[in-house]
Parts: sequence; structure tokens; C-alpha cells
Amino acid sequence: MKQIFKILFFCLFTSNIIGQIQIKGNMSFPPIEYNAEKLEQTKQNIYYNYTYISNPKKTEKTKSSLTLLQIGQNWSKFVDFNTLKKDSIEEKFSSYKNLGAIELNKLLAIRAEIGFKKNIFKDLKNNSLTIQSKIYKKNYEYKERKNSLSWQLVKGNKTILKYKVKKAIISYGGRKWIAWYTEEIPINLGPYVFGNLPGLILELYDDKKNFHFISIGVDNEQKEIYKLIKKNTIETSKENFFKAERNFYEKPENFITGTIRGGANFKKIPYNPIEIID
Repeated sequence: MKQIFKILFFCLFTSNIIGQIQIKGNMSFPPIEYNAEKLEQTKQNIYYNYTYISNPKKTEKTKSSLTLLQIGQNWSKFVDFNTLKKDSIEEKFSSYKNLGAIELNKLLAIRAEIGFKKNIFKDLKNNSLTIQSKIYKKNYEYKERKNSLSWQLVKGNKTILKYKVKKAIISYGGRKWIAWYTEEIPINLGPYVFGNLPGLILELYDDKKNFHFISIGVDNEQKEIYKLIKKNTIETSKENFFKAERNFYEKPENFITGTIRGGANFKKIPYNPIEIID
């Protein structure tokens, strides 16, 4: 049973495999633990289409997903929309006595659709960030204090949705980023960790177009901003998190020892992080 779990967890991180996985038979798995801290209700929701390149050696192949910026009075949260769906399913399944093949396949299917794999929380009063992510089976959390970004405002204007936007550029996390923001929505937030402009960022991309966020909608529907509480979460630094993530992609066999008799020999997984940290 433990070996099956190890294989499943590994598949969740390898998109070329996960889409092919189907659990069959009468196997029974323990329910998933679910615990969340409710922060507040949203005042505004910004939806972004997220396009990204997962393999830096195959830049012609892109993937996409829907991401969401939830904005409340004291908190904001940036998350993949399918992560919210996954959390809802896990909350439902947490009350089950056991999980069977049907439930596991539902979880595998929705997890395969998650493109943006971090949850970004911003404390709007203290201007601090909390980032949650997962590497293999382990949950990680790291913080950034006073995330002040020094943008260069440059010439350029166009329209996104119905809003007039202006252009700004910045070097951050080993990449050069271009943002298009609107002063018509005077909120200094945006996708991922970005913000600190005279208005909401409606489009953001790096100059190599590895990562591209563009708003496709805005609404004022009230949604719950919540933060998952996971047991044994590893609290670490940003640098150590990206180092651990890189180690997993480069040498996955070190994380999955004992999965297959005689040892595992997995191929290196293509790695293209949103931030390049040495």
C-alpha cells in the first residue's frame, strides 16, 4: 500500500504521466485530512488566463490554466482555480470512511489540471507574503517580508477588457517582467507576488514569455478566502524552498527511494521555475 502511495504522489508531479493514471479495482484508501483557516470574504475577484512553458528546452509547447486573485479587506490570495476545486473535493472526501478508485480518480484528474502550483497570501496591512507549495509529499511554507517592488514606468498604453492600461517593467527573480496596469482600478496588486503599481495589474509576462498572465474577467462576487492548515508543514526560507524544488526535479529518485524493487531510476523532470534562484 505504501508503495502505491509513493507512485501516486510521484505521478502528481509528472504531467506526462498523471493524465494516463487510472486507479482500478477494489482498493481502499484512508480519507484525506482537511483543515482550513477562514480568513475573510472577498470584495473583488480577478480572473487571469495563465500560460506557461514547463520544459525550457521545448519552448514551442505551452500549457494553460485559469488563476484567480481574491481581494479582501485585509488579505489577498492568488491561486489556481483548479486548486480551489481540488480543495472542495478533498473537503468533501474528508468525511468519507474510506476512499475507493472512483474518489482517487477524481482527485488525480483535478490535480492534473492545476497549472499554478503555489498559493500566495498577502497580508495587506503588514505588506507581507506567505507562500504555500508542495514538493512530492511534503508541504512547504515560506514568507517574504515587505515585498517592495521598484518598477520602472515606461511609455506604452492599450486596452485590456474595458480598462485603459499603462506599461511598467522590472527585474525580479532572475527574470525581466513586463506589467500592464490600470489606474481605473486603484488596487496595487496583481498575479503571483507582483504589485506596488498605481493600479491593478491586468497583464504580466516575462520577456521570454515563459510565464504569461492576462485578465479575462473581474467580478465582485463574495468568495471565501481560506488558508489550508497541513500537518508537518515545513517552514523554510524562499531560497531553501527553490533549492529543494530544483533537487526534486533534477533527482526525483532521491525522494522516492524504495518505490520499486531494486531501487528507482527516474528520468530528470524538466524544470522551469518562475523565479531563478541560485
